[in-house]
Amino acid sequence: LWRRRDKALRTEALAGTVANHPDDKQAQQLGEWLMADDKNQRENMLVVEDICQRLQADTRTLDVLPPQVLRLRKVQHLRRCIWTSLNKADDVICLHQLQPTAAVAGLPRDLARQFIARHEPFTREWYAGSAGYLSLQQSEFCVSLRSAKISGNIVRLYAGAGIVRGSDPEQEWQEIDNKAAGLRTLLQME
Repeated sequence: LWRRRDKALRTEALAGTVANHPDDKQAQQLGEWLMADDKNQRENMLVVEDICQRLQADTRTLDVLPPQVLRLRKVQHLRRCIWTSLNKADDVICLHQLQPTAAVAGLPRDLARQFIARHEPFTREWYAGSAGYLSLQQSEFCVSLRSAKISGNIVRLYAGAGIVRGSDPEQEWQEIDNKAAGLRTLLQME
């Protein structure tokens, strides 16, 4: 979600996803496809624009770095880093400005949150909450997107996908499965 050192704030738009591959050449091809894909670029830019709009009142300048591919074990994400200098180092303000993210709550935020409350068939509980630490000099928070809840002998995995114009339902379900696969592999017995 963000990292702050004094008044320097670093955040990122992490939206747009493709599967990873154990073969570096195939993984690179998938990453190149992600960088060129219009739907994933639009999804990422929606998050960039939302972050910038929410931070602009409390910052001096906002620098959006060029897109890059972030390669994880099971998926690759489109990432744009956003750097700024805060007028005042206030983590409470940052938390209220940046959570919930557009990638989690949707846009326009108020309408999307109402829709989710009416139609989502479960409560999110800890899913998509914030976890981190803070001090006067620095803070760092992340969004708890890929997570698990253990109740007795049942493990429930949480992952999601961003739905925008041009999304294909089958591909979005596959994206969720790919994201959850990272958690599943952590839980598998050898």
